[in-house]
Amino acid sequence: MTLSSQLNQILPQKFFGFVPLYIGVELILAVAIINKAGGVYGILSIITGHPLNFWQWLYNILAILVLPSYISGLIHLKNRKNNTRKLSLACLIYVVDSVIGLLYTYYFIYFWFSREDNNPTADPLSQRDNIIADEVISPSSTQDLNVLASQSASPGRELFLTVSSTIIITGIRFYFTLVVLSFTKALLKQDLLNMKYDDGNTEDDEDQLLSGDDGIASKYKKYMYNLEIKSKEILRNFFS
Repeated sequence: MTLSSQLNQILPQKFFGFVPLYIGVELILAVAIINKAGGVYGILSIITGHPLNFWQWLYNILAILVLPSYISGLIHLKNRKNNTRKLSLACLIYVVDSVIGLLYTYYFIYFWFSREDNNPTADPLSQRDNIIADEVISPSSTQDLNVLASQSASPGRELFLTVSSTIIITGIRFYFTLVVLSFTKALLKQDLLNMKYDDGNTEDDEDQLLSGDDGIASKYKKYMYNLEIKSKEILRNFFS
């Protein structure tokens, strides 16, 4: 059994079981646009003097690069002339973005806990050991031990909440990816039917870009057009 056939078995037919897929894709792309727009603020944070390492810079730059594709996919979602190729590119980018986002999520968790572990002043266990070593038996010292003992459980709670939220977010992102794939598959199927009954004549107005001028804007549109067509072919071969 191929990967595509296995994937077809779990692709949702409705968003959350009762909402049409196109509405779900609209919400998903809108959330993705808001999320990726934060990459602009991440880059601008250098103005405030907030330090960014290489991986944080790369993450914010990637967020800005994928933003136009999500915006284009949302705008042309209901445009039957070009929504198939627009959503095909947005779908492929969303899948890759989900994988990269998952890797970065685990990286930032590791980065955060590494900084916590390397901060000796934030370690209540070491403070508690120092109090015990002083062997000062008094009501106040006993109270300090109880307070520090409760503080020592804080990293455990933080770890639990972080891991739990990461698992939940990962599950939601995986489901959103399936929704986008399912909707794009339906568009590709409808596009094949249109090609069959329209004798292959499914050209839209933007096909004229191939014979347009050689300006920078025109070259960019041609590049995006070819990228969309390639994405459409990749997904069509994958689902066939």
